[in-house]
Amino acid sequence: SARLIPTAFVLCSLLAFATALAAKPNILVILVDDLGYGDLSSYGAKDLESPHIDKLMESGMRFDSFYANCPVCSPTRAALLCGRYQELVGVPGVVRTHAENNWGYLKQDAVLLPQVLKPAGYHTAIIGKWHLGLEEENQPTRRGFDFFHGFLGDMMDDYYKHRRHGNHYMRKNEEPVTPKGHATDIFTQWAVDYIGEQAKTERPFFLYLAYNAVHSPAPAPQGDIERYKKKFPEISEKRAILMAMLEHLDLGVGSVVNKLKAEKVWDNTLLFFLTDNGGSKAMEADNGILNGFKGSLYEGGI
Repeated sequence: SARLIPTAFVLCSLLAFATALAAKPNILVILVDDLGYGDLSSYGAKDLESPHIDKLMESGMRFDSFYANCPVCSPTRAALLCGRYQELVGVPGVVRTHAENNWGYLKQDAVLLPQVLKPAGYHTAIIGKWHLGLEEENQPTRRGFDFFHGFLGDMMDDYYKHRRHGNHYMRKNEEPVTPKGHATDIFTQWAVDYIGEQAKTERPFFLYLAYNAVHSPAPAPQGDIERYKKKFPEISEKRAILMAMLEHLDLGVGSVVNKLKAEKVWDNTLLFFLTDNGGSKAMEADNGILNGFKGSLYEGGI
């Protein structure tokens, strides 16, 4: 039978090995949100095309029995960045905006990946979704990252307005910023810009690129949705929106990979692509051969 492999432990072990190498590789971790196990064409989906992500599977190593540490967002992210079980670092559940339903506080003595990688000579950055605390002491630049360009909160209520419960959480380091456009495109461009800047230096970089996609409400650009519905008229409206969102995400991943190649750092970069948990039933995600959905400890959730 397949051995359960928790994401956090394997990733941290690989990165520890990488930092011990004489010629240290760049490290790019792309974490997507609520991706269904069966929602890539390389994993059996018949109603979308995900060529850029699929190419990563073809040219690299694919793990089919690779488990997230939790079936919801924050705990998996805490485990991923700390290499420890999420309960041990204070995040047993979802970190939320309001105290009455908040289920975590990232402990101050928890050691995160950037704190380990920086002494090895790495410049460290997070672009995208943080979701590990809104407190001043728990912002990314206070937890070891050299650079943060992203969203402090959890889900976005709108991918164009970038708000959560009316609050503005987009930041560059610790300063509010007001970018315009779709969040997936914004995070992609910020990642492309960061790679371009770091390629000019001689130091290796660690980039944690955490997309909000394809978490609900998952609005793809309207043109993408209409094009998708024409291509697959038999599927539901909700499924069409989700799959258009995923194809949009795939284009973003392709842009990031193309930038690595254009800057001639592709051959010296370790790239990990993973999801924080399984697909959401409410969004009509497809977890393929696995039972259950996000929020469940069945394999479809983890």
